Amino acid sequence: SYVPMTEGEMRVKEAEDLWPTGPEVLDTLEEAVQMAEAIAAPPADRWAARAISDQIIPRLYAARTYLEVGHLSSPEIRLGISAAKLEAGHLADADPRYGPLYSKIRVLAEEADMVSRMS
Repeated sequence: SYVPMTEGEMRVKEAEDLWPTGPEVLDTLEEAVQMAEAIAAPPADRWAARAISDQIIPRLYAARTYLEVGHLSSPEIRLGISAAKLEAGHLADADPRYGPLYSKIRVLAEEADMVSRMS
């Protein structure tokens, strides 16, 4: 039976409602790419810019290809994001300025893992 909510009441979200969807993971991935591109732009350290442009961004783009076509359980998504996360972790270890990029990719990895288990 349906009971209408009164003003001020919040609907309790079911666990499934809290799991990200493919489009939400794609949005997080785009945010990670934009963040990486911004961090790699001059006057970024050349070693960091090279790691971002040669390692992180291509791996995120590879994962994006599978997300865009709806292959949410494809291992290439998790592999690409994991490799990007590992590289971002190395950057963050070397210089804390790269910590936010690592955090964003870590969130992306968690979302992608959840989506892959749901599909």
